[in-house]
Formats: sequence, structure tokens, C-alpha cells
Amino acid sequence: MNTVWRTGLSLTALLMVVLLGTACGASGSPASPTLPDASTPVAGPTPEAIAAAKAYSTSMGGQTFLVLHRGRVLDESYTNGGSADRIQLLASATKGFTGMLGAIAAADGLFDLDEPVAQRALTEWRSDPMKARITYRHLLTMTSGLRDLNDLSGWLDYLPAPVDYPGGSTFVYSGDPNIFGLALERRLGGEAVVDYLSRRLLQPLGITSLRWASNFADGHPNLSGSAYVTARDWTKFGEFIRLTMASRWTGPAILPRPFFDQVFTGNPAHPAYGFYWWLKKPVPPALAATIDANNKRQYSQQIKPIVDQAMIPNDFVMAKGAYGQQLYVIPSLELTVVRNGPAERNTFADVEFLTRLLTGFRR
Repeated sequence: MNTVWRTGLSLTALLMVVLLGTACGASGSPASPTLPDASTPVAGPTPEAIAAAKAYSTSMGGQTFLVLHRGRVLDESYTNGGSADRIQLLASATKGFTGMLGAIAAADGLFDLDEPVAQRALTEWRSDPMKARITYRHLLTMTSGLRDLNDLSGWLDYLPAPVDYPGGSTFVYSGDPNIFGLALERRLGGEAVVDYLSRRLLQPLGITSLRWASNFADGHPNLSGSAYVTARDWTKFGEFIRLTMASRWTGPAILPRPFFDQVFTGNPAHPAYGFYWWLKKPVPPALAATIDANNKRQYSQQIKPIVDQAMIPNDFVMAKGAYGQQLYVIPSLELTVVRNGPAERNTFADVEFLTRLLTGFRR
């Protein structure tokens, strides 16, 4: 159903502004996909496709289902205990906010992306020849080479993590977001990371519902997976991404385009992974096998089915969390989609959902 949202900065009001203009481009940024201009009618998903995707999501325990096309809500549904006012677990999709924050902090001059974090933040690492080479980019792309650690009580507990691989060489899905949080907070000089996130990203987008749960014992948030937010607020983030990728964002200035593009650029160790965002980018078979071997077949399970599905456009990006917490953005189809599921079910399949939604898409 079509809904006007009245809490915080409503998405409808926000889109009335942003759809009128064009964001500035950036020289040297990654090549953009071919996108329809603002006057080109793209009819979007058919009612039958929306119904099929919604039925699949609901059958898998889905609690939220929002489909926005060109900023217009085509369907907003809540089932299995979900509701418009309920803040939903994001799990690892939390990293989508963390990765964008990394680009914002770099744009604000708090660090250079290729600066070693030991240089001005994690000074404890200066005497370790391998840790001394770890950069902010390595942390933001899960290529620090640090071993994944569990059951930690705070950000400082990540500092002693052993180094298994040279920085930038190997993708290991680990605690890098929380090490990044520690480094960022030290560069902020007194401002908490959560306050910086709110000031620089959430407030400009009108996102008011985000909360942090299961904080570490030291009081810091788990930047890898402890955010909760309403589905409506999550779509505001998705629309900011969609419109910026399409060079149409005219809302609050958040970061220059070259820094934004870094978030959605793969890296040599994992071409289909940006700053904690999943991308539809090909991965050579030998590299894919290495990624799987080091990450419990994560490549094959998380993104390969999407990479292999020709129906899904190449500009597709995704923030993905356990138990089916998904934010999909497809600028070439002018789509932003949110789906959340309950924490006790982990059987939702992206391709099953997306092929239903995109079947018969009317261009």
C-alpha cells in the first residue's frame, strides 16, 4: 500500500526534494551503470511479482516487506509480528551503516583510507611489523588479515588478535568493524562513534529509530551486528544510496561522490565486497575457492547465487544480515527493497526472493 510517513523526516517529503535535482558527479570515480534519466518512465515490478515475492518472504517468517520504486511505496506489509513502529534486528546488515561511516570519516579528513591505523590511532600496533601496515581500507573491506575473535568484552580486546595474512591480501569475515570503531573514536578526539554516526548520517537522513543492542561490556556498540531500526527508516538509507548512485541526490550534503563510490567498490581480495556491502561483481574461481575456504563457504552462500543470476542487474548492492535482514538497492531499476525476518529462522534465500520480484519487470 502507498503510505505517507510522518515520523521524523518523512521519506515522502525527503523524496519530493531529492527527485528534483542531480547530485554532482566525481571525476575518477568508478564507472556508473547505464541508468534511466529522471524523465524516463520505468513501470517497475508487476503486482503479480510483488505478490509472489511477498508470499515467499512471509512463508519464510518475514516480518517486514517494503518495495519502493522511484521513491514511491508500491507495497508495505508487516506479518509474523512485524509492524511499522517495531525496530528490527539488522544483524550483520548493521555493517552497511558502519561502512558508509568509514567513507564519511575519510571525507571529513579524520584519516586517509590508505593510512596505517597505527600511525595516529592504534599506536599499540606500531611495534608489530604486520599490524603496523594495516590500513583503514583494510579494516573497512575485511582484509586486515587479523584472525576472527569471538566472545570479547570490548573494543580493546580486539587489539591482541593474531595476524594470519598480510593486510590487503586475504578476505576474512571478522571483527574488523569494531577495530575500525576503536580507531575512529580515537581520531574523533572525544566524540563517541555513535554520536558521530547520528550527527553525520542518521540525522541528515531523518533516521530516528536506530538503536544499539547487545553492547560490549565496555559500553561500545557492536558495529558488526547490533543495530536495530524500523523498516521505514532503513529505506531512507537505501534511497540515499540509490539516488546518489544514480547522480540524483539533492538532499543534505553527506559526503563527496568519490568517497561514496569507495563504499561500493570491490577489492582484489574480494571483488564482490565493498566497505561491508555485498556487490554483484564477478570473482575468479580460484579466488572464490580461497574466500570460501577461509570463511566457511561464505562466498558460495552469500553472493555467488546473485552474481550468477542474469536477471539481477550488475549495479545491485546489498546490506545483508543473518535471519534474512536485507536491504537491496538496484539503481538501474530504481528499486529500494527492505525485508526483515525473525531471529529464529535463517532459511531465507535472496535469489528465490529477487527472481520472484523481478519476473516480468516492466522497463
